[in-house]
Amino acid sequence: MNKRQRQVMCSLLSSALLLGTPLATPAEEAADQHEYALDEYVVTANRIPVKQTEIAANVTVITREEIEKGGYSSVPDVLRKSSITLEKNSGATIPLLNGDERVLVLIDGRRMNWSHLVASGSNSGAILDLLAVENIERIEIVRGPSSSLYGSEAAGGVINIITRKAGETRTSVASEFGSWGFKRYNLTSQGKSNDISYLLTAEKKQQDSFEYKDFRTGKIRTHNDSQLDREFLTLRLDKELEGGRSLSLQFEHTEDESGFAGYIHPDGRSEYPGGYRTSLDNNVALTYQWGKDTGANNLLRVYRNHYEATYYNSLFAIDELEATGLDWQQSWKLGEKHTLVGGGEWRQESINDNSSIDESVTTGAVFAENRWSLPSNWTLSAGARYDHHSVVGGHFTSRLTANREINSTTNLYASWGQYVKNPTIAQMYSNTIYWKGNPDLDPEKGRTITLGLNTELGHGTKLQTSVYRSQIDNALDWAWRDWDNNGIEYTKYINVNKQKRQGFDLTLSRQLSPQWNIAAGYTYVKIQNQSSTETAYSNDPRTSQPNGYRLNVEYDQDKLNTGLTLRSVTGRDTSVFSGKSYLTLDMTVNYKCNSDTRIYFKGYNLTNEAYESAASYWSDSFGQRHPGQFPMPSRSFYFGLEHKI
Repeated sequence: MNKRQRQVMCSLLSSALLLGTPLATPAEEAADQHEYALDEYVVTANRIPVKQTEIAANVTVITREEIEKGGYSSVPDVLRKSSITLEKNSGATIPLLNGDERVLVLIDGRRMNWSHLVASGSNSGAILDLLAVENIERIEIVRGPSSSLYGSEAAGGVINIITRKAGETRTSVASEFGSWGFKRYNLTSQGKSNDISYLLTAEKKQQDSFEYKDFRTGKIRTHNDSQLDREFLTLRLDKELEGGRSLSLQFEHTEDESGFAGYIHPDGRSEYPGGYRTSLDNNVALTYQWGKDTGANNLLRVYRNHYEATYYNSLFAIDELEATGLDWQQSWKLGEKHTLVGGGEWRQESINDNSSIDESVTTGAVFAENRWSLPSNWTLSAGARYDHHSVVGGHFTSRLTANREINSTTNLYASWGQYVKNPTIAQMYSNTIYWKGNPDLDPEKGRTITLGLNTELGHGTKLQTSVYRSQIDNALDWAWRDWDNNGIEYTKYINVNKQKRQGFDLTLSRQLSPQWNIAAGYTYVKIQNQSSTETAYSNDPRTSQPNGYRLNVEYDQDKLNTGLTLRSVTGRDTSVFSGKSYLTLDMTVNYKCNSDTRIYFKGYNLTNEAYESAASYWSDSFGQRHPGQFPMPSRSFYFGLEHKI
């Protein structure tokens, strides 16, 4: 049976079960109304709550308690707590999972990626700063391809930001001050009356242009036009209905006026002096859920996302994007040891830059995944998804996983999954003097094999490790060259034939005593490309973290919590990075004065390292690419206070 036949067969079997089986009571085999506890389960990996020891994937969960102890002021700050790689350039902070920027970002399972340009040289369409950290209940990070469940963008993995639901009536205020004139003010009010609850958050953040250390001279420079001015307003309304049903309305509003001066030249000049961007984000979603009392995640959702941005003295002009979507998901209990989750999605997305693009695309999808509990604590799953894109056409993706729960703290797993990444609207239709679209682009397609182990070694020592290997066909990349042989250079996206990714992830943690906890991690990533004119693969110089090291030390005693995080990266290519390696140290101190008040102190890059997290990609008039185009901030300090009224 060839690859195409396996895809179709898996899809037909899943669809037959989905359409031919009468509905049963939604339930997950290990969860009922009395024993179901979300802290022990992960929703994102299988679209239904599953015990962490039964998940065939490398999963990281960041809890509300960890967020509060860290005193984080943004979603990227929270994500840096884990071993996730974040690349920051002048336009965005881009998450990487398994060394891949094709990452799907969700809020409560709702797709937030855009099919537009976030930053040149990036296939990511995710905007991470979508809401205040006070709204977050937990973040689930699932590494590995999830296209068979979530569609395009879920090649490297999925980040699901799960928001808080009001549990009591209270109001809290917070303020924070720090380096370069940083100011943050937050008001969070929540309440509950009978079966109706609300959570309202308003926040404002401001900061002047930050400073960085020049790797050439060792001097501290100001990154002109890197200022920040951002406001959040979010509202969540929930109504509990009878029989484990609920209705939820969510609204997110963001206004931003921040610097956008492009990259930094070797002499410290900004490419676009005085450049800045104003943007407006309005997202609304209405979700109806049922079967929650049995641990199911059945839902019907309608949503609309709207984003518009205007750029001044900068590379771009105007962006206006809209997305309207409909999601349906349901699980069925087909037997004592057999569960099926399935559903469908519809999304229409458009972009208008008032210059060269006024286009829209529509995507429809159906998916289904079977999950069997077998003897000796084996769990097997097989799923498939069919997506149809109005421009590039239709495609199948499938996934097979096997997990062995050896005991309550140990599981061993293997997975094989396919993924697809459709070209964005901007990649296909842009028409500026700097960037021309390519409507003939093919979607990226690939497959990943992952092996992993989670276990407790004894004496409070826990081990989480996984190894993966990916093969990508029709990989998308961009190049700046004279495409028309007329002396004029511009950017154009192309399919570069093949790409290989392989990597390793390991995390060790140990509770040394009731007060002391330590965790160490190592990640290895190797990316190689093969063009259509080459027979051999060559290393990708833009790999930002070939070898990544992380050490966390935490002390927790009564009202005091302190933490140190040491991060190091080695093996980088100096043709696009300022150095082969760097080492940074971050610190947090959190003190609870009483049950209503806490104060915290944070220090970032205490080693005052000169480094950048994203590769340089712009060339000068002589065709030379200078490293250090996107420097990270130098040493900085912040002090915050939170009080419940």
